Amino acid sequence: MTRTLAPTPRLERLNANRAGLIADATAIVDQAERARRDLTPEEARRFDALLDRARSLDDEAEREQAREAREVRAAAARSPREASMTYSPARITNEPSTYRRGDPSASYFRDLYEARTNGSREAVDRLVRNDKENRALSNTGQTSTIGAGAGAGGEFAPPLWLIDDFVALARPARVMADRFTHEVLPSGVANINLPRVATGTTTAVQSTQNSALSQTDLTSNQVSSSITTIGGKQIVSMQLLQQSGLNFDRVILGDLAADYARALDTQVLSGSGAAGQLRGVTAVATGGNAITYTDASPAVAGAGKFYAQVAKAMQAIGTTRFMPATAIVMHPRRWAWITASFDTQNRPLVVPSGQGINVASVAENAAAQGLVGEMLGLPVYADPNITITDGTNQDIVYVLAASDLWLWESPIQAEAFTATYADSMGVLFRLFAYSASIPDRYPASVATIRGTGLVTPTF
Repeated sequence: MTRTLAPTPRLERLNANRAGLIADATAIVDQAERARRDLTPEEARRFDALLDRARSLDDEAEREQAREAREVRAAAARSPREASMTYSPARITNEPSTYRRGDPSASYFRDLYEARTNGSREAVDRLVRNDKENRALSNTGQTSTIGAGAGAGGEFAPPLWLIDDFVALARPARVMADRFTHEVLPSGVANINLPRVATGTTTAVQSTQNSALSQTDLTSNQVSSSITTIGGKQIVSMQLLQQSGLNFDRVILGDLAADYARALDTQVLSGSGAAGQLRGVTAVATGGNAITYTDASPAVAGAGKFYAQVAKAMQAIGTTRFMPATAIVMHPRRWAWITASFDTQNRPLVVPSGQGINVASVAENAAAQGLVGEMLGLPVYADPNITITDGTNQDIVYVLAASDLWLWESPIQAEAFTATYADSMGVLFRLFAYSASIPDRYPASVATIRGTGLVTPTF
């Protein structure tokens, strides 16, 4: 027997308050529509605040329903009559996701527009329900940190399948960024700080009994990163948004996410750390870890040639960080140059299977980017975002103890606007995320190889 529980007065108040907030948000849009104008900045802020409050009431309603369910179960445990009844709280189970692959009937970006511009209650409901689905899947570990939740200013998180399909597929374009240790960027912070030991303690042999032990006071400082915003926009015609037979969400987010991946990767490679940029790994290597490969006739094999320079970079990390290097990252053209190299008997130095004579490295994948092979026991990654204009026409090779590199990213957020595109029937979609990077807590974890030996290769 299933008991149907009537809504409590508090739950009814929550639902009524939520309906009132949605009505107030709709009234803001209606007023602008009657005046044939776009929302003012103040109206847009009020609209976003109302939607944000409506979402918080949804969360309160869920908690109230859970409380009701607990009370019914407790009553059932106390009463034999109640114990014979099965309570089934109202909830959605095994229903399809709000936004689904190949289903043009429910469009995430179209709902962003309808909610923000027309105050559509149905669109707001779908967006809020999608956020709940995202949080539920995130809590069960079924999604990555990117896209796991929405922000706090009226924006909504993209559907998880869009994130999986496009941000994940765009990750090969962020090869260096994906070598970093990742954390979710906490909200409400202006900087990320990590402690660092500046002067360590010491030990020494005790010269005689009862003589003083070695003492060096430990000192520390910190390394920090400000928060960087990486975002993009795309303007779409109203006709394409409303009349397209295809789910155009895939095109919009695919284009924005791909360039977000490129921009983030470029930042962790060569960002200056100033003017809003992240601090990249290029400037981290100093001293013996900044290796200059000077060569008028570059070659892979031979004394002092490229292969030896990579080994030199590995030992620089081992003897200064006291940890092994874990990855080599280079431009695809450098890897192609390596694979095209032969020994004096015209035998290839790189072979697909690893079987051969005098093998310098092993090719794992016939790929333009991402994991491509192995050299000196380390995985080799090709990253097309590495500069090829260092010293005019040179690229850079990075050897890393990657676990020491840290990158924080916020969930990706998306919004829709019609101002100032109403007269041309356009809608602006905006995608952005916040990030912070600390690649230099241990500068000795990064070694770079630069110089004339890395000029544009010839084949």
